[in-house]
Amino acid sequence: MMWVEKHRPQTPEEVVGNEEAKLKFLSWLKKWKPGGKAALLHGPPGVGKTALVHAAAKAAAYDLIEMNASDARTAEKIMRTAGHAASESSIFQFFSDSKGVLILLDEVDGIYGREDQGGLGAILKLLEESKVPVALTANDISDMRLRELKNACLTIRFQKVRPPVMVAWLEEICRREGLEAEEEALKLIAARSRGDVRSAVNDLQALAEKTRSLRAVDVEKLTARDRQLSVQEVLGEIFLTNNPLYAKRAQAEAEVDRDLLHLSVHENLPYQFTDPEDLAAGYDALSRADVFFGRVKRTQNWGLLSYALEQMSMGVAAARRGKYTPAGYRFPPSRILILGRTKAQRELIKEISAKIGVKCHVSRRRAAADFLPYLRVMFQHSKEAAAAQLASWLGLDEAAVAYLKGEAAKPSSAPARGRKPAGRRGARR
Repeated sequence: MMWVEKHRPQTPEEVVGNEEAKLKFLSWLKKWKPGGKAALLHGPPGVGKTALVHAAAKAAAYDLIEMNASDARTAEKIMRTAGHAASESSIFQFFSDSKGVLILLDEVDGIYGREDQGGLGAILKLLEESKVPVALTANDISDMRLRELKNACLTIRFQKVRPPVMVAWLEEICRREGLEAEEEALKLIAARSRGDVRSAVNDLQALAEKTRSLRAVDVEKLTARDRQLSVQEVLGEIFLTNNPLYAKRAQAEAEVDRDLLHLSVHENLPYQFTDPEDLAAGYDALSRADVFFGRVKRTQNWGLLSYALEQMSMGVAAARRGKYTPAGYRFPPSRILILGRTKAQRELIKEISAKIGVKCHVSRRRAAADFLPYLRVMFQHSKEAAAAQLASWLGLDEAAVAYLKGEAAKPSSAPARGRKPAGRRGARR
């Protein structure tokens, strides 16, 4: 049996660390009344958010109904699982000594995405109509798309568990398991976990399977944890750390590629550094990173890449002199969002330029730059018959004609291949 389950806290007092957050949550649960806000517990993974909800439900005699929101994304699944419990909770009290129902929606920061069919909206509706307390957990809530959800909840922040507290908990597990361990060995495990209780307990169990007398040298033999950090965690290290080396390490462990992280640092810098001198120094570091990235692409000298990454992470982190509080990280960058919204339009321009190129014997790039602007003027100011004749000659379909006339500057979908040309009749329509 996994020790993280075997030694899962049974009472709120056994949850390791985050005393202030625990008191805030327990106070919310005790005072909650229908119509009250839900509680949103947020912080790094493995710090006891879900464990606290489980322990508090057990201590307060609540029936816990749990679902992982990142797995059940659609509105239908969310309402089928949690919606009935939120509106018909009284039935549980007839068959047990329960105080009622407590709903837990785990990992709600994983709810959004292309596959989500109204999931976030369903959660907001659930919170508004629920007759029972609802607790939600998330690793990171800085994404702007979660703003409405944050406003609908009482937010309770969890921090990484401090090493002394972590060591005390590991000592207690060793006592329960009859495992002898040097204090220095437990300190190394705690440091290696970076405040994640779950990973620390997993490491302790892995080591205990090899020896019942744990020494520091045994811990040192463990391979470094291959942990990927979310872009919000990486941005937090870059903008808020007191040690630029931490920013460099976080950049190396980012779950996104370096180009997307580079854009994200550019996007968030003016919102995080409010002092003009800090902001200028941060942009200086990013400009040097841009120079190195450019040289890598031009010369294929990948030895220069490390300089670019250091300027992007350590350089920006070292630029900060004052103390700031996080202003909420914007991700994905606006440039990515704009490219996504204009993809259909760009595809349509490519199609029109290719047809111009065939007829006028020029490249697609030259057609877009030199021919397309004049073609738009001709379509928008010529008579219908002339425009229809030109469209027929180029073989343009209705979507292309509408774009050239200025009637569909942002088409809803990319043009399909093999559509029927607009011709004279299509142009009149």
